[in-house]
Amino acid sequence: MLSQPSPAEAPQDMDLRGRIFTDLDRLAFALEMEAAEHLDAGRDAEYLRTQERRLGVRLAQRLVSGVPADEVNGRMERWESGYAGRLGLVEA
Repeated sequence: MLSQPSPAEAPQDMDLRGRIFTDLDRLAFALEMEAAEHLDAGRDAEYLRTQERRLGVRLAQRLVSGVPADEVNGRMERWESGYAGRLGLVEA
């Protein structure tokens, strides 16, 4: 995977990866707080949509961390050839 850190990742790259991870963590927290507000106000559908967004951010956070996770890597591997086909890199 292109975003996986190499064993010899430069310190500035590790720092950037850490800052992106933290930014995504802050975004997930903000979405969690918004979801709680929707739930408190009885807006169940909006609560569920916001929770889905939060979980999407958590998936991105796992990708940025470079720690293999089935819910991220498995999905990407499953659709890798379709993505490559869309870009014209290989026949899908």
